[in-house]
Amino acid sequence: MQDFRNRLVIVTVILGIAFLGLVSRLWFLQVLKGDEFEAFSRDNRIRIERVPASRGRILDRYGRELVVNRPSFDVYVLPKDAGDVSALSVNLSRVLNEDPKKIEQKIKQATKKNRFKPVLLAQDINRDQLAYIEARRSSLPGLTIEVNNLRQYPHGVLGASFLGYIGKVSEAELLATPELSNNGLVGKTGVEKTWEGSLRGEDGFIQRVTDALGREVNSNLFLKDLVNRRSVPGNDVVMSVDIDLQKAAEDALGEEFGAIIAVNVRNGEVLALASKPTFDPAEFVKGIDSKAWSKLISDKDFPLVSRATQGLYAPGSVFKMVPSAAAMTEGVIDPDTLVHCPGYYRVGSHVYRCWKRGGHGWMNMREAIVQSCDVYFYRLADKLGIDRMSRYMNFFGFGSPTGIGIEERAGITPSREWKLERFKKPWYKGETIVSGIGQGYVSVTPLQIAMMTAAIANDGTLLTPKLVIKEVAFSGQTRLNILPPRGELPVGKDTLALIRDAMTGVVNGPGGTGHGARIENITVAGKTGTAQVVSLDSQSTDRAHKDHAWFTSFAPAEAPEIAVTVLIEHGGKGGAVAAPIAKKIIETYFHLKKERKANDNV
Repeated sequence: MQDFRNRLVIVTVILGIAFLGLVSRLWFLQVLKGDEFEAFSRDNRIRIERVPASRGRILDRYGRELVVNRPSFDVYVLPKDAGDVSALSVNLSRVLNEDPKKIEQKIKQATKKNRFKPVLLAQDINRDQLAYIEARRSSLPGLTIEVNNLRQYPHGVLGASFLGYIGKVSEAELLATPELSNNGLVGKTGVEKTWEGSLRGEDGFIQRVTDALGREVNSNLFLKDLVNRRSVPGNDVVMSVDIDLQKAAEDALGEEFGAIIAVNVRNGEVLALASKPTFDPAEFVKGIDSKAWSKLISDKDFPLVSRATQGLYAPGSVFKMVPSAAAMTEGVIDPDTLVHCPGYYRVGSHVYRCWKRGGHGWMNMREAIVQSCDVYFYRLADKLGIDRMSRYMNFFGFGSPTGIGIEERAGITPSREWKLERFKKPWYKGETIVSGIGQGYVSVTPLQIAMMTAAIANDGTLLTPKLVIKEVAFSGQTRLNILPPRGELPVGKDTLALIRDAMTGVVNGPGGTGHGARIENITVAGKTGTAQVVSLDSQSTDRAHKDHAWFTSFAPAEAPEIAVTVLIEHGGKGGAVAAPIAKKIIETYFHLKKERKANDNV
């Protein structure tokens, strides 16, 4: 009997200890860790679905659409809710027409990184695929369909060189901007990149209660904790570009490689910015495959490079206004100083040829610009010296970015210091001579030439080119893009007036080299340029060895409104090739202006 009682006591003690252990464990779970486990349970029962923001449109100056959006039904899976990944992959492969092993691998890789982040499995599925998935949701745990936006280009490749393209967000971009979606697309070049922060908007989210299989259920237990946030659409970006003038510029280039820029000389607004060859931004909308990307970046014609802002060229004779302004400002010559051109300029044993082998005879500054006499500018450069000339190149905006806001190159304004630093070699006098006619080390972008021309036309203000006029939020709130001028030219008004008069003579006067730009009832002022690619003595007939053809202009000469610069790679003579193209653009500008004015009066 005593043994039974002892055993009973032992059992009672054991049961008591077990009960106390159970109570203490329940107290630990319910009291100490209750909030934590409730949150854990809630996190496992609540699925967060991203509501992507609609990307802002890109519009021309009159509100016409250049880049818009269209809906795309995209398939995502949340790895933590995917369950049997192998079975899910097999089921999905039937509708997505993709290897199940590839789908499985994609999900497993995403799980290793972050099982709580949705992974994109398929983009832009069709209506039949969407219906199939919706009808079989119970056998596809963790799956969600997001309605995202894909970029669409109503005018095809028009303006691609400045609009840019979008692409899948990179790891570096995610680190720099955490609010980006790891499955999202961001601007990679052009306006899409520079105004990414405005165009992107802010994503929202929806929280849904799910069961163990990831299926949505109604549960009053968690409804009070659900928090949703609406997405905020991106801002529309309104550009200074006129679609009609842009189309005229791209059509005028045709199959030629080169650039055309049209700028408002009063405020710097870019009315057209054409570059050929170009690319199709639609290729990037869903993410470009490696084969297509390799083909693009290895293309020897460089279609991804904007000739207007990134192409570097010797400016040739369109540069001659710079040493003209420098020489008169520095007192090296005056407008009436005569220089004799026998067809060459001799420095020691070296002979530098004029384009007119028989020579121009006696030339003053105006006639030297009108007839583009090389010998006159060899002489100016010789008297100025490279360092003074380099300083004036900088005054006119060369050697530094224009500030247009998209990818561009600064170019080269050579000097003694520059050459010593770059090549560890001294500067030679002959290099100064050829710099006077925009050859040698001098290199510029067509946009820089356009802004130089605008500064001459507007009496000395070097403007910042404006590609975007304003941003318009979904609420209607507008933010103007105000860009201050880069500075005033340290050149006298009389000097600029003389240069403008000479440029008018280039197009309209006897002996002028730019007669191809003449327009009836509109006085065009301009300057031709033929930039050598090989020596003047070369007899090569290869197109790659032909000179680059330049023409830069403004109109009307008496009250300038628009500056137009044309570069045709390996086009030959600027007066014969580039000037007639500029004429087309100027004619189109004034035709459109007249047409719009008539419509406004109706």
